[in-house]
Amino acid sequence: MYFANLSFTPAVAAATVLLFAFSYLFIQRAYPRPLAGIPYNHASGRRILGDIPEIAEYTRKGGSFRTWFLAQAHRHNSAITQVFLGPFFKASVIVSDYREVNDILSHRDAVDFKRGIKVDAFRGILPHAFPAMETFSPDFRSSRNLARDLMTPSVLHAVNAPRIYDVACHLLELWRIKSRLAVGHPFDIANDVSEFSFDAIVSAAMGLEPQGGDTKHQYEQLAKHVHKNSSTSIVSIGPDADSPVSFPAALRSVKLAALHIDEDSLRKSFVMPWPKVYHLLNNLRPSVRGARRTIRDYIASQIVRAIPGLSDGSREPQCALDFVIHRELRAAAAEDRPPELADPRILDPIYGYLIAGHDTSAGSVLWLIRRLVTHPKEQDRVREGLKTTYSEAWRERRLPTVTELTKVHSPHLDAFIEETLRCDTPVANIMVMTRHDTIVLGYPVPGDTRVFLNLTGPSLNQPSVPVAEADRNPTSKAHNAADRENWDAAAPEEFRPDRWLRDGPGSTPVFDPAAGPGLAFSAGNRGCWGKRLGYLELRIALALLVWSFEFEISKLSSWETVDSLVSAPKHCIIKMREISY
Repeated sequence: MYFANLSFTPAVAAATVLLFAFSYLFIQRAYPRPLAGIPYNHASGRRILGDIPEIAEYTRKGGSFRTWFLAQAHRHNSAITQVFLGPFFKASVIVSDYREVNDILSHRDAVDFKRGIKVDAFRGILPHAFPAMETFSPDFRSSRNLARDLMTPSVLHAVNAPRIYDVACHLLELWRIKSRLAVGHPFDIANDVSEFSFDAIVSAAMGLEPQGGDTKHQYEQLAKHVHKNSSTSIVSIGPDADSPVSFPAALRSVKLAALHIDEDSLRKSFVMPWPKVYHLLNNLRPSVRGARRTIRDYIASQIVRAIPGLSDGSREPQCALDFVIHRELRAAAAEDRPPELADPRILDPIYGYLIAGHDTSAGSVLWLIRRLVTHPKEQDRVREGLKTTYSEAWRERRLPTVTELTKVHSPHLDAFIEETLRCDTPVANIMVMTRHDTIVLGYPVPGDTRVFLNLTGPSLNQPSVPVAEADRNPTSKAHNAADRENWDAAAPEEFRPDRWLRDGPGSTPVFDPAAGPGLAFSAGNRGCWGKRLGYLELRIALALLVWSFEFEISKLSSWETVDSLVSAPKHCIIKMREISY
C-alpha cells in the first residue's frame, strides 16, 4: 500500500538507478583486484575480506601470520605471489627468493622501492630517528652518522661487552637460584629473557642506574625470599616431573613497562591501513604519553649525569649516549655555541636503540635456547667447543672472562648462533613499497604497492622455488654470487650448525659466515644497524649459559610462535640443571 502511493517521477527513478549503481561500484571496489599474472589464492580473490579469513584461521590453530606468508611460495610454486589484506586494499606482493630480496634491499632501495607506510609507523613514535626516514631523504644519512662510530669493534669490546657480560652474570645468578628451587622441574624463562635483553640494551645505549637493572632486581628479590623462607614455602612443586614451577617475582621496572607500551604501539601501527591516523589518536592516550615521558626523562637524567665527567675529561664514554654527548660537546666547543643536548635528533636515535634492540635480541635468545633443548647433541658440541676455546677458564673452574670471550671466538658457538638465526629468524619478513611502476621477477607491479620481502623461507631454510634467469632484475644479474644463491644442496630444512664450519689450519674448525645465504639482519643501507651489537650480546649470553647449565626440553614446549614486533617461541618452559665446574 505504501509503495502504491509513491510517485516515481523520472528524477526519482534516475536517482534510484544512480544510487544502486554507486552502491554496486562501491562494493565492487571493496573486492580484491589481482595484479595481472602473479599467482594468488583464487578463493580469496572472490571474498571481500580477501586472505584475512584464511590467515585468521591459520593463526587460531597456533600458526603465525608471518609463517603463512612464507608458505605461499611453495603453495603456488612461485617466488612471487600476491595476497589480499582486506576490503579496499590494493593487492600486496610477496617475494620469496634470497637473491631477489637481497637485490631489492641492496641495489634497488631508494631507486625502485621506498619504506612508505613503515616510515609512517616509526614517525608516530620517533620522528627524528633514521627508521622514520626514507633512504633518499637528506636527513637519513646525517641521522645515521650521529651513531656512526658506535658499532666499531673497539667500542663494542671495550664499552658494550663488559656491560652485557655483567647483565648476563646477573641472569646466571637468577637461574642458579631458580634451578635449585625447581629441583628438575621446568619453569617459564620468557620474562627473564625479556628483562635480560632490556637491561643489556639499556646498559649499552645509555647505562643502567647504580642499583642495576630488572634482572639484578629479580635476583635480589628472590634471594631475599630464599633467605627468609624455606624453599617449599616459596614454590609449589607438582607430582609430575613436567609440572612447571612458578616463582615470586618483583614488578618490572617502569622503564621496561613503558618500552612495552611503545613496542605495542609500533606493532599495531604496522598492521593499520593508515599509521598516521592511528598514531594521531593513540598518542592521545594517557598511558602512551606517560610511557614516552618515562623513557625520555630517563634519557635526560642520564645526560645530566654524564655531562660533568665528559666535559672535563675525567671519564671516557661508557655507552652509546655518552659517545653522542661527547661528540656534541666537542662540536659545540669548536663552533663556539652551547651544546644542544635536548635536540630530538639526538634523543630519538637513542630511544630507537631500545625499541630496535630489545624485542629482536629477546626473541633471538629464546630461539637459541629452544634449539639447545631440541638438539642436545649440538648443545654438547657447543659446550665442548667452549671448553676447548677457553681451556684455561675450564681448568681454573671459572667462567670465561669478558676479555676472553671477545678476544677469541668459539667456532661451534658462532655456528650454532648463525644456524639458529637462519632457521628461526626473529624478523621473518619486512615490508617495502614501490616508488613507481616497476618490474619484480618479470611481473609489472604498480607504484605504491606493498611488497613483503621474506628474510627466511624458500632458498634460506626451505628448498628454493625456481626462478628463470631472464626474469631477474639487471642488478640481480650483475651482482649474482652463484655459490650463495640458496641452500638447496645442503638440506636447507635441517638444523645443521656445521654447515657454517670449514677446515682451518691443522683441520681445526673455522667459522665461515659467508658459507651460504642469510638475511637475519636484512641487507643494504637499511640493514640492521645494530648487527654487531646483536651478535656480541648473543655470543656472550649463550657462552655463559651453556657453560653454566644443561638445558632440557619440557613436554610443555612446542614450535608455536607468537607475533609481536618479532616472532618468538610461544611456550618457553624449560628444564635446566646447573653444571659444577
